[in-house]
Amino acid sequence: MANTENQHSAVKIITAVAAAAIVWTSVFSVSAQAISDENSHTNNNVSDELLVLPNGDAIVSNKTADIDIVPAVKVNIKVGANAYKKYDVPKSTVKDALEHVNIKLGEYDTVDKSLKSQVQENTSIKVTRVAFKKVSKTKKVMYKIKKKKTASLLVGKKKVLVKGKKGKKKVTYTQKIVNGKVVKTIVSGTKIVKKSKKKVVLVGTRRKNYRMLVNNPTKFKTKSKGGIGTFYDHNGKKVAYKKIVTGPATAYSAQVGAYTAVGSRVKIGGVAVNPRQIPYGSKVYIETPDKKLVYGYAVANDTGGFVYTSSTVCDLFYPLESTCNTWGRRTVNIYVLK
Repeated sequence: MANTENQHSAVKIITAVAAAAIVWTSVFSVSAQAISDENSHTNNNVSDELLVLPNGDAIVSNKTADIDIVPAVKVNIKVGANAYKKYDVPKSTVKDALEHVNIKLGEYDTVDKSLKSQVQENTSIKVTRVAFKKVSKTKKVMYKIKKKKTASLLVGKKKVLVKGKKGKKKVTYTQKIVNGKVVKTIVSGTKIVKKSKKKVVLVGTRRKNYRMLVNNPTKFKTKSKGGIGTFYDHNGKKVAYKKIVTGPATAYSAQVGAYTAVGSRVKIGGVAVNPRQIPYGSKVYIETPDKKLVYGYAVANDTGGFVYTSSTVCDLFYPLESTCNTWGRRTVNIYVLK
């Protein structure tokens, strides 16, 4: 009985091999004699050829007419944003598995496994589709603004001398697309299509009806931002201040070479103050509220008896007593500068 079963198994094996040989011959039209002839020429650099059967198994034949049957395995393959799918593929490399199910890799596509690694039953393979795409957009280019000071306009007034015109530029972007979605965009090129035209604005520097009793050459750097507020000086410059003191101001003179309370010599641009109200060394700017009479920039460097006897907020130094008399007593704004 055992001999009979062995005989049946032998017949099945012979039949399977014979069938495979027939299929192989019909597909590739290679006769046994042709294979023999080919083998008689050379056995070097012989590469195996693979024939995949409908059930997923594969027949491997080389030029020596040896036949091997490669078993099929089920693998899970995910391509791009699609879900995993099961495929029957020859038990070979990842590369062979993808080629078997006709999944072609693009230049930048990635696979989560080495293409040379062997697939096993239920191996999962994920293919990420990666592409780069260039897109272009036309954008407007804002014009620049140039300001020119002019005494033909009052302080705070502006006039457009030349109208600005916007330009155009072509911006090229490179998009990185992963599984159909843009994940990154970078600017890869910019080309000016139309140049913009600069806008020119006149800015007034002339103060309306202002005058100084004596030229005050005092100057120092000032900031135009920050502080409590800003004002325009007699030169049309915008200046920031951190404190403003308003009140009556008188004027005084002294002998040439006289010293102030802080030890410096008296000169135009030095004023006496109440140091508890305006600390010594403070940089200030003084003018009447109507801006018609300007003392200008000054430094708080002196004090006097007025601090105890009146409501005067400062005493302005002038070289001549006659100038002091002309000043008299006037209300001023003292801007304590930042």
